[in-house]
Amino acid sequence: MPRKPLRFVDELALHQPPVSARISPDATFLDFLALTPGGRRQGRVRRKRPYQPGKRLSASSLKIFLSLALVGGAAFGAGFFAHLPLMSSAARSPWKPITSEADIKRTYAVGPSPVTGLAFSPDGRLLVATTYAGRVVLRDTLTGRELNKKYTPELTGAATGVTFNPDGRTYAVSTSTGAVLLMSVKDGNKVALLPSPNRRGSAVTSTAYSHDGRTLAVANAQGTVQLWNVDREQPTVLATPGRQHSVSDVAFDRRNATLAVASVDGTVQLWDVKDPSRPEVLSTVQRGLPATSIGYSPDGSVLAAGSSDGTTKFWNVRNPTAPKPYREAAPRSLPSGVGSISGLVFTDRNRVAATTTGGYVQLWDVEKNPMLLQAPTRSQAFTSLSYNAERSTLAIGITNGTVQVWAADTTDRRSEK
Repeated sequence: MPRKPLRFVDELALHQPPVSARISPDATFLDFLALTPGGRRQGRVRRKRPYQPGKRLSASSLKIFLSLALVGGAAFGAGFFAHLPLMSSAARSPWKPITSEADIKRTYAVGPSPVTGLAFSPDGRLLVATTYAGRVVLRDTLTGRELNKKYTPELTGAATGVTFNPDGRTYAVSTSTGAVLLMSVKDGNKVALLPSPNRRGSAVTSTAYSHDGRTLAVANAQGTVQLWNVDREQPTVLATPGRQHSVSDVAFDRRNATLAVASVDGTVQLWDVKDPSRPEVLSTVQRGLPATSIGYSPDGSVLAAGSSDGTTKFWNVRNPTAPKPYREAAPRSLPSGVGSISGLVFTDRNRVAATTTGGYVQLWDVEKNPMLLQAPTRSQAFTSLSYNAERSTLAIGITNGTVQVWAADTTDRRSEK
C-alpha cells in the first residue's frame, strides 16, 4: 500500500520538538510563529557548523523555516472553509466547482526541500527559485536549462524568497537570519549583503523592489520594514519603520508612491513612500484574519489581499488615503482543504491568480465569477507564485522541491466557459 504523503506541518514535526501542545497537525505556520516568542533563540547562542550543500539541515535551522508561512503566504494545513467576496449584491453567483485540471507545460526539479520563492526576470527569459535548504537556482525558461546553482552562505541560513530587480541584472534573495543577498544574474555571485536590522536576526518574510529599481523594501517576522537605496554600489538604509505584528508581504504601487504592508494581525497599511526616507501611514484596511499575500493591479488602482482562510479581497486604492472595498462580501463556502493564500499576482488589469496551500489555484476576473483550478495530483502544498507576462505562464513552487509552469492563458479561457 503506497504511503500517504505527509502534510508539511507533519514533516516539520519529524525534525523538531513541538513548541506547544496547541500545535496540531492542522495548525498553520502562523500559529507556529505566534507560539514561538519573537522567533528568538533561547539561551546561549551556539556557533553554527559550516553549511554543507546536500547535507541534512539541523534542527536549529529548521526552526527558522516558519518564515515560509509569511513569505509565500502562510499555512500549510488543510481543512479551512472560507467566504469569498463577490462582485455586488445584484450579481451574486456561487463559487464555480472545481472542474478543470491545470495545463502544465514544464516541471523543474529544484531540490529535495520545499521551494520558498520564485521570480521571473522582467523579460521572462529567466526563472530563479529558492529553497528551504538554501539553494538558489537560475534557469532559462526557453530551454529549461539550469544556468547556475548557488547556496546561501552559512551566515545567512536558509533562503526564504526571491525578487527580481526591474533592471534584470540582479535579484534579491531573502534569508532566515534576516539578511538579504543581492546577486548577479550574470554569474550568480553576491553583489552586496544587506544585514538584518535586528541584532539577533529575524527571518525575512517579504521583499519588493520599487518599479524604478532604486528602492528595496525588506520585511521580517518581527514587524520591521527596511527601505534600502540600492541604486548605488554600496546600498544604504533610507528608513526602518516597524509594526507591532509580523509583516507577511509588501508591495509597491506603479508610481512608487505607496507601499502596501500586510501583517498577520489582519490589517494592510498603505504608506506614503514618495520620500522613502520618511514613510508615513496613509490608511489602514481592516481584514480580521491574517493577511498573507498582497498585490497591486498593473495600473495601481486595485489592491488585492489574500488571507489565511483562503479568501481574497479587493480595494479601490486610487485614493490611498481612503481605500474602498472593491467587492461586496457574500457568504460562500470553499471546498474543504483549499488552505490559505500563498501567492498572488495580477495577470492583467482585471485578472488575478492566487495559489493556495491546499494545492489549488484561484482564478479571478473583475467582471466574472471566480474559479478554482487544480493539478492532476493534488498531494503537495503550493508555496509561491510568479507570473511571466511575456509567455503568459504561471510558475508555482511546491513543497516537494519542484516548480510547475502552467499555461495562464489556457486557465483564463477555461474560467470563461
